[in-house]
Amino acid sequence: MQVLPWIAALAVTTLLALALLVLLWRGRKPPQPKPLPTEWALTARPVFSTDERRIYRLLREALPHHIVLSKLPLVRFCQPNDPAEVRFWFDLLGSNHVTFAVCSANGRVLAAIDLDVERGGSRRLQQIKQSVLAACRVRYLRCSTEHLPSIAELQLLVPHSGAASRAPQPAPTHTLHEARDTLSTTVATKRAERTALWSDSTLFQDSFFSPDSRLDAFSSSEFSGLTDRSGKPAARQGPAFATTNPGDSTLGDEVGGVVVDPPHYASSTRH
Repeated sequence: MQVLPWIAALAVTTLLALALLVLLWRGRKPPQPKPLPTEWALTARPVFSTDERRIYRLLREALPHHIVLSKLPLVRFCQPNDPAEVRFWFDLLGSNHVTFAVCSANGRVLAAIDLDVERGGSRRLQQIKQSVLAACRVRYLRCSTEHLPSIAELQLLVPHSGAASRAPQPAPTHTLHEARDTLSTTVATKRAERTALWSDSTLFQDSFFSPDSRLDAFSSSEFSGLTDRSGKPAARQGPAFATTNPGDSTLGDEVGGVVVDPPHYASSTRH
Protein backbone atom coordinates (compact mmCIF):
# COMPACT_ATOMS: atom_id res chain seq x y z
CA MET A 1 0.00 0.00 0.00
CA GLN A 2 2.96 2.36 0.55
CA VAL A 3 4.10 1.96 -3.08
CA LEU A 4 1.04 3.66 -4.57
CA PRO A 5 1.78 7.12 -3.11
CA TRP A 6 5.29 7.00 -4.54
CA ILE A 7 4.00 6.03 -7.97
CA ALA A 8 1.46 8.85 -7.89
CA ALA A 9 4.10 11.35 -6.80
CA LEU A 10 6.44 10.23 -9.60
CA ALA A 11 3.68 10.56 -12.19
CA VAL A 12 2.78 14.04 -10.98
CA THR A 13 6.44 15.10 -11.04
CA THR A 14 6.84 13.78 -14.60
CA LEU A 15 3.76 15.64 -15.79
CA LEU A 16 4.95 18.86 -14.20
CA ALA A 17 8.35 18.48 -15.85
CA LEU A 18 6.77 17.90 -19.26
CA ALA A 19 4.48 20.90 -18.84
CA LEU A 20 7.47 23.04 -17.88
CA LEU A 21 9.39 21.91 -20.96
CA VAL A 22 6.42 22.72 -23.20
CA LEU A 23 6.14 26.20 -21.71
CA LEU A 24 9.85 26.82 -22.16
CA TRP A 25 9.70 25.62 -25.79
CA ARG A 26 6.77 27.85 -26.60
CA GLY A 27 8.32 30.84 -24.92
CA ARG A 28 11.55 30.42 -26.82
CA LYS A 29 11.93 33.20 -29.39
CA PRO A 30 13.57 32.56 -32.75
CA PRO A 31 16.96 34.20 -33.21
CA GLN A 32 16.64 37.64 -34.68
CA PRO A 33 18.56 38.32 -37.91
CA LYS A 34 21.43 40.70 -37.73
CA PRO A 35 20.58 44.25 -38.70
CA LEU A 36 21.59 45.42 -42.14
CA PRO A 37 24.68 47.59 -42.35
CA THR A 38 24.19 51.29 -42.67
CA GLU A 39 27.18 51.63 -44.98
CA TRP A 40 27.90 49.10 -47.73
CA ALA A 41 31.68 49.08 -47.89
CA LEU A 42 31.94 47.19 -51.17
CA THR A 43 33.69 47.84 -54.46
CA ALA A 44 33.05 46.31 -57.88
CA ARG A 45 35.71 44.06 -59.34
CA PRO A 46 36.16 42.42 -62.76
CA VAL A 47 34.67 39.00 -63.28
CA PHE A 48 37.69 37.77 -65.26
CA SER A 49 41.30 37.78 -64.26
CA THR A 50 43.96 38.51 -66.85
CA ASP A 51 44.44 34.83 -67.73
CA GLU A 52 40.70 34.17 -67.77
CA ARG A 53 40.19 37.07 -70.13
CA ARG A 54 42.72 35.55 -72.52
CA ILE A 55 41.06 32.14 -72.62
CA TYR A 56 37.63 33.78 -72.94
CA ARG A 57 38.73 35.67 -76.04
CA LEU A 58 40.13 32.46 -77.51
CA LEU A 59 36.84 30.67 -76.89
CA ARG A 60 34.82 33.45 -78.50
CA GLU A 61 37.08 33.45 -81.54
CA ALA A 62 37.16 29.68 -81.89
CA LEU A 63 33.46 29.06 -81.20
CA PRO A 64 31.52 32.15 -82.30
CA HIS A 65 28.23 30.25 -82.62
CA HIS A 66 28.27 28.83 -79.09
CA ILE A 67 27.50 30.33 -75.70
CA VAL A 68 30.39 30.70 -73.25
CA LEU A 69 29.50 30.88 -69.55
CA SER A 70 31.93 31.72 -66.78
CA LYS A 71 32.22 30.25 -63.25
CA LEU A 72 29.32 27.85 -63.81
CA PRO A 73 28.56 25.61 -60.77
CA LEU A 74 28.26 21.88 -61.36
CA VAL A 75 24.80 21.79 -59.80
CA ARG A 76 23.56 24.04 -62.62
CA PHE A 77 23.98 21.45 -65.38
CA CYS A 78 23.49 18.11 -63.61
CA GLN A 79 20.76 16.51 -61.53
CA PRO A 80 20.42 13.24 -59.56
CA ASN A 81 18.55 10.31 -61.02
CA ASP A 82 16.86 9.66 -57.68
CA PRO A 83 14.95 12.69 -56.34
CA ALA A 84 15.36 11.35 -52.80
CA GLU A 85 19.14 11.92 -53.01
CA VAL A 86 19.03 15.59 -53.92
CA ARG A 87 20.39 16.71 -50.56
CA PHE A 88 23.27 14.21 -50.69
CA TRP A 89 24.44 15.29 -54.13
CA PHE A 90 23.98 18.97 -53.36
CA ASP A 91 26.15 18.69 -50.26
CA LEU A 92 28.74 16.64 -52.16
CA LEU A 93 29.08 18.98 -55.12
CA GLY A 94 28.77 22.14 -53.06
CA SER A 95 30.11 25.24 -54.78
CA ASN A 96 32.41 23.32 -57.11
CA HIS A 97 32.42 24.98 -60.53
CA VAL A 98 34.22 25.10 -63.86
CA THR A 99 36.03 28.17 -65.12
CA PHE A 100 34.29 28.17 -68.51
CA ALA A 101 31.42 26.14 -69.95
CA VAL A 102 30.74 25.98 -73.69
CA CYS A 103 27.00 25.57 -74.34
CA SER A 104 24.83 25.04 -77.37
CA ALA A 105 22.12 27.48 -78.39
CA ASN A 106 19.53 25.64 -76.27
CA GLY A 107 21.71 25.78 -73.13
CA ARG A 108 23.18 22.26 -73.11
CA VAL A 109 26.75 22.15 -71.80
CA LEU A 110 29.07 20.60 -74.40
CA ALA A 111 32.52 21.19 -72.93
CA ALA A 112 34.17 22.58 -69.82
CA ILE A 113 37.54 24.31 -69.45
CA ASP A 114 39.48 24.88 -66.24
CA LEU A 115 42.57 26.98 -65.70
CA ASP A 116 45.19 25.31 -63.56
CA VAL A 117 45.84 28.29 -61.32
CA GLU A 118 45.20 26.66 -57.96
CA ARG A 119 48.17 25.79 -55.85
CA GLY A 120 47.83 22.58 -53.89
CA GLY A 121 44.25 21.99 -54.98
CA SER A 122 42.27 19.20 -53.41
CA ARG A 123 42.48 15.94 -55.32
CA ARG A 124 39.08 14.99 -53.95
CA LEU A 125 37.43 18.06 -55.50
CA GLN A 126 39.18 17.42 -58.79
CA GLN A 127 38.02 13.80 -58.79
CA ILE A 128 34.44 14.90 -58.05
CA LYS A 129 34.51 17.38 -60.92
CA GLN A 130 35.90 14.89 -63.43
CA SER A 131 33.41 12.21 -62.37
CA VAL A 132 30.45 14.58 -62.71
CA LEU A 133 31.53 15.76 -66.15
CA ALA A 134 32.10 12.20 -67.33
CA ALA A 135 28.66 11.12 -66.08
CA CYS A 136 27.06 14.05 -67.92
CA ARG A 137 29.12 13.35 -71.07
CA VAL A 138 30.73 16.77 -71.01
CA ARG A 139 34.22 17.03 -72.46
CA TYR A 140 36.75 18.45 -70.06
CA LEU A 141 40.01 20.33 -70.61
CA ARG A 142 42.37 21.49 -67.91
CA CYS A 143 45.15 23.78 -69.06
CA SER A 144 47.79 25.95 -67.47
CA THR A 145 48.16 29.65 -67.97
CA GLU A 146 51.58 29.15 -69.59
CA HIS A 147 50.26 26.76 -72.24
CA LEU A 148 46.86 27.90 -73.43
CA PRO A 149 45.12 25.80 -76.11
CA SER A 150 45.04 26.97 -79.69
CA ILE A 151 41.90 27.82 -81.64
CA ALA A 152 42.04 24.51 -83.50
CA GLU A 153 42.27 22.57 -80.23
CA LEU A 154 39.31 24.41 -78.79
CA GLN A 155 37.27 23.68 -81.91
CA LEU A 156 38.07 19.98 -81.65
CA LEU A 157 36.97 20.03 -78.02
CA VAL A 158 33.34 20.77 -78.91
CA PRO A 159 31.54 17.73 -80.38
CA HIS A 160 29.37 17.83 -83.51
CA SER A 161 30.83 21.07 -84.84
CA GLY A 162 31.89 20.90 -88.47
CA ALA A 163 34.30 23.15 -90.25
CA ALA A 164 31.47 25.19 -91.70
CA SER A 165 30.08 26.03 -88.27
CA ARG A 166 33.53 26.69 -86.75
CA ALA A 167 34.68 29.20 -89.33
CA PRO A 168 33.23 32.70 -89.24
CA GLN A 169 30.17 32.96 -91.45
CA PRO A 170 30.20 35.55 -94.28
CA ALA A 171 27.76 38.39 -94.27
CA PRO A 172 24.43 37.81 -96.07
CA THR A 173 24.57 38.57 -99.79
CA HIS A 174 21.02 39.87 -99.95
CA THR A 175 20.89 43.61 -99.88
CA LEU A 176 18.13 45.72 -98.47
CA HIS A 177 16.64 46.34 -101.92
CA GLU A 178 16.51 42.64 -102.72
CA ALA A 179 14.80 41.92 -99.44
CA ARG A 180 12.29 44.68 -100.14
CA ASP A 181 11.54 43.30 -103.62
CA THR A 182 11.06 39.81 -102.22
CA LEU A 183 8.71 41.14 -99.57
CA SER A 184 6.69 43.09 -102.16
CA THR A 185 6.35 40.00 -104.37
CA THR A 186 5.22 37.90 -101.44
CA VAL A 187 2.64 40.47 -100.35
CA ALA A 188 1.28 40.78 -103.91
CA THR A 189 0.98 36.99 -104.22
CA LYS A 190 -0.83 36.68 -100.91
CA ARG A 191 -3.16 39.53 -101.87
CA ALA A 192 -4.01 37.85 -105.19
CA GLU A 193 -4.75 34.60 -103.38
CA ARG A 194 -7.06 36.38 -100.96
CA THR A 195 -8.86 38.12 -103.86
CA ALA A 196 -9.39 34.80 -105.62
CA LEU A 197 -10.78 33.28 -102.45
CA TRP A 198 -13.14 36.20 -101.94
CA SER A 199 -14.45 35.93 -105.50
CA ASP A 200 -14.88 32.15 -105.30
CA SER A 201 -16.53 32.00 -101.92
CA THR A 202 -19.75 33.57 -100.71
CA LEU A 203 -18.74 33.35 -97.04
CA PHE A 204 -16.60 36.42 -96.48
CA GLN A 205 -14.84 37.07 -93.22
CA ASP A 206 -15.23 40.82 -93.45
CA SER A 207 -18.71 42.36 -93.59
CA PHE A 208 -17.44 44.92 -96.11
CA PHE A 209 -17.14 42.14 -98.71
CA SER A 210 -20.41 40.41 -97.88
CA PRO A 211 -23.34 40.66 -100.34
CA ASP A 212 -26.12 43.08 -99.54
CA SER A 213 -28.83 41.39 -97.53
CA ARG A 214 -31.46 43.63 -99.10
CA LEU A 215 -30.73 42.16 -102.51
CA ASP A 216 -31.01 38.69 -101.05
CA ALA A 217 -34.41 39.52 -99.65
CA PHE A 218 -35.53 40.95 -102.96
CA SER A 219 -34.31 37.92 -104.89
CA SER A 220 -36.22 35.56 -102.64
CA SER A 221 -39.49 37.45 -103.05
CA GLU A 222 -42.14 36.93 -105.70
CA PHE A 223 -40.50 39.63 -107.86
CA SER A 224 -37.31 37.62 -108.41
CA GLY A 225 -38.56 36.21 -111.72
CA LEU A 226 -39.48 39.58 -113.21
CA THR A 227 -36.53 40.02 -115.55
CA ASP A 228 -36.41 40.73 -119.23
CA ARG A 229 -33.95 39.42 -121.77
CA SER A 230 -31.36 42.05 -120.88
CA GLY A 231 -31.35 40.91 -117.27
CA LYS A 232 -33.12 44.04 -115.94
CA PRO A 233 -36.18 43.80 -113.75
CA ALA A 234 -39.42 44.13 -115.68
CA ALA A 235 -43.00 44.63 -114.65
CA ARG A 236 -45.15 41.55 -114.32
CA GLN A 237 -47.94 41.33 -116.89
CA GLY A 238 -51.28 40.03 -115.88
CA PRO A 239 -54.90 40.92 -115.67
CA ALA A 240 -54.71 41.63 -111.98
CA PHE A 241 -52.04 44.33 -112.29
CA ALA A 242 -52.01 47.73 -113.95
CA THR A 243 -49.33 48.27 -116.61
CA THR A 244 -47.27 51.29 -117.43
CA ASN A 245 -47.83 53.31 -120.57
CA PRO A 246 -45.52 51.93 -123.29
CA GLY A 247 -45.49 55.25 -125.07
CA ASP A 248 -44.06 57.11 -122.11
CA SER A 249 -40.36 57.48 -122.89
CA THR A 250 -39.54 59.62 -119.90
CA LEU A 251 -39.17 56.61 -117.68
CA GLY A 252 -36.76 54.52 -119.73
CA ASP A 253 -34.00 52.86 -117.78
CA GLU A 254 -34.07 55.45 -115.03
CA VAL A 255 -36.94 53.82 -113.23
CA GLY A 256 -35.60 52.86 -109.83
CA GLY A 257 -38.65 50.82 -108.86
CA VAL A 258 -42.21 49.98 -109.84
CA VAL A 259 -45.03 50.58 -107.43
CA VAL A 260 -47.98 48.39 -108.24
CA ASP A 261 -51.28 49.17 -106.65
CA PRO A 262 -53.95 46.54 -106.35
CA PRO A 263 -56.65 46.86 -109.08
CA HIS A 264 -59.88 48.58 -108.27
CA TYR A 265 -62.81 46.47 -109.42
CA ALA A 266 -66.06 48.11 -110.34
CA SER A 267 -69.04 47.10 -108.34
CA SER A 268 -70.99 44.44 -110.13
CA THR A 269 -73.95 42.36 -109.42
CA ARG A 270 -73.57 38.62 -109.27
CA HIS A 271 -76.02 36.84 -111.44
